[in-house]
Amino acid sequence: MAKKTPWGWIIFGIVAFTMLVGVGLVAVAGFFVYQQFAFKSDPASEKVARARFEEVARRFEGQTPLLEIRDGEAVFLPRRDPPATPRRVDALHIMVWEPHDERVVSLNIPFWLIRMTNGHPIKLSTGDGHVDDRPHLKITAQDLERHGPGLILIHRDGSGERVIVWAQ
Repeated sequence: MAKKTPWGWIIFGIVAFTMLVGVGLVAVAGFFVYQQFAFKSDPASEKVARARFEEVARRFEGQTPLLEIRDGEAVFLPRRDPPATPRRVDALHIMVWEPHDERVVSLNIPFWLIRMTNGHPIKLSTGDGHVDDRPHLKITAQDLERHGPGLILIHRDGSGERVIVWAQ
């Protein structure tokens, strides 16, 4: 009598192998997306925070930012130096100094994610979601692409909180 082929075990092995490969691919994709965002929250004294902000601001010396905070509202500034040829924007970088927590928070948002908003404004705000008097920035991917890489916003409020946003 011929020995029966254990088809149940063969199918189980194929399904298990496929699931392991799938989980591995999802893990690699998740790590890639996590690295693209690169959220960091570092403790920093006011002196260290000031030095980090000055280092970033030096890259954009003489450049007019796209936005300015006036009376608690974000206002687009007229651009004095429009780019001759539009350059590609790859990411939006945000750095915030929280003086009460003595922390510098940095966040990088890949531009492919911003493009997925389909013309809806991106709402950037500080705080914990409560209604407050802090400015709420509303900017579209098209605004950022027209502006190109460069300084988007640099702001310091009365409490010492600092924000710098730039496109790269």
